[in-house]
Amino acid sequence: MFSRVLPLAFGALMLFSCGEENSPLPPPKAQNETYTPLKGEERDFLKKVLSSVFPPSWEILDIYLVTPSEDKDLKKYLVRFYSPTDHAVYSRYLWFSPKGELLFTYAYKVSGERAYPLIPPKGKEHPLENVSWVLDFERIAFSVNLPVTLTVGDKETIYLVWNPYCKVCYQKWKEILKDAKEKGLTVKLIPYHNVYYPLDNLYMLIYILYTAQKEGLPAVLERYYAQSKDFNDFLERLKKDSLANIGRIPKEEYNSIGYALKQIYQLLAQVKIFTVPTTVRLVEVNDRLGLAKGYVYVGEIRIEPSP
Repeated sequence: MFSRVLPLAFGALMLFSCGEENSPLPPPKAQNETYTPLKGEERDFLKKVLSSVFPPSWEILDIYLVTPSEDKDLKKYLVRFYSPTDHAVYSRYLWFSPKGELLFTYAYKVSGERAYPLIPPKGKEHPLENVSWVLDFERIAFSVNLPVTLTVGDKETIYLVWNPYCKVCYQKWKEILKDAKEKGLTVKLIPYHNVYYPLDNLYMLIYILYTAQKEGLPAVLERYYAQSKDFNDFLERLKKDSLANIGRIPKEEYNSIGYALKQIYQLLAQVKIFTVPTTVRLVEVNDRLGLAKGYVYVGEIRIEPSP
């Protein structure tokens, strides 16, 4: 039973809202699905278990019992937590088995009030996913000449869902470029903005993409990342330049890039990706049929080829 439901965990839906603890719950996946707030001992127990999985800085806000579950042998929950690093509130599904197995992106074994990762055999990743939507992203980018390529290699293509507010991306920028070049990988950025982000995120994205059409995306990002003292300094520099120059972008180009970002947001929403960063490793592509398969790592940067 455990192996049968494991793909559910890897497909766990993460929804994103920025900064507000009263962000709405995700709409039910089915008409008869309900969210019941957990109380008492069950809530306290699950909160302690999740605290052993989450980073120490994350604050668990609410836990809901979700009924019905996709599998009658699993209890399904929705947890809302606040990440001070991202200044964001996240909502995420998880499943709990009677045998003490927690399914939450990875599988965990619960012992007492702690959860410990269950390490799969080497090379046994979750099954390839249908990521044909990436080809739709490529068409959107091509249609308005969005500069999205960071590195060009002769092996796999890796996509990184990214925006200026991605602190992890800032911290791992040099590592991303170094690993991609050493391993011969093509890395492309999927620029992402949704309605919950501050408006200056949209302005910064439009400014970066417009400037990169002339200078190249690697050069523009390297300038801001390399010349900043820390993440806050990076954001302030980029915000200042964006607001100073956004009015100089020709209206046609501004609208074109802005519309493309809206299309990308809608595309990611359709495939339930609301988290920055998210890595998509493209493994199999059939352009003629418009098909693609790969791996999706929600909330992670994974710059590595398939084993």
